Amino acid sequence: MTIKMGRFEYMKNVTIIFSILISLSGCALLAIACLLLLYPAGPEDIMSISNVIFVGTLYAIALSTVLLILGILGSIAAFRESRCLLMVCFLLILLMCMLELTAGIAAFLFRNRLTKKYFEDDLGTYYTGDNGTNAYTKSSNSIMIGFKCCGVSGPNDFLNAINFILFNPTYDVPEACCKRNKTAQNEEILNVVQCIAGESKYINTQGCFDIFAPRMEKIFYLAGGLSIWILIIEICVMIFAIWLFQRA
Repeated sequence: MTIKMGRFEYMKNVTIIFSILISLSGCALLAIACLLLLYPAGPEDIMSISNVIFVGTLYAIALSTVLLILGILGSIAAFRESRCLLMVCFLLILLMCMLELTAGIAAFLFRNRLTKKYFEDDLGTYYTGDNGTNAYTKSSNSIMIGFKCCGVSGPNDFLNAINFILFNPTYDVPEACCKRNKTAQNEEILNVVQCIAGESKYINTQGCFDIFAPRMEKIFYLAGGLSIWILIIEICVMIFAIWLFQRA
């Protein structure tokens, strides 16, 4: 009897520890989502140029909140040795595992929407110029000015941007691509005329994707690794919870 009770207490404590790890992992995932939202380009800019990033960020925030609650629920269920709470915890975590696997499959299927070619196609389709009123154009201008870059791969992207050419027939690049006077208070453009005429001396020649990709890739890999870690912990908690349920 003593051996059985000792084993039960051990498993109960392990379940509590793993439940706390779920809550902590949820907090870590929320921190990653906040890191993306607080990215220097501004959350509205990043979200406007990619629906995948927008949906992924919302998913991370929602998932982290649920994980925090599940971790607390699991800890309480194990501590109180409540069969009802243990079963509820098991079922909720099982549901979360299914949702996470579904989200992982969806992320794999839509991975092509985060490639340079996809962003180039979007630029060619939606970008209208410096005075554009659509959200994509405003966000693109803000990013290009903020990061001192031009287009997705470089200035040549605007040679194939249909709407940009239509609304700006005399422009080779938008003013957002122009180099600015860093010492001036408002960072005025050095030479607008030469810049929009395509003079490389006055244009930021580096593509925005080359600046964004390495930074965003680190965030995505971190989120992916954390998701796998969370899934492993959830499976462990489910095993412990059903074991305690049978012996409570």
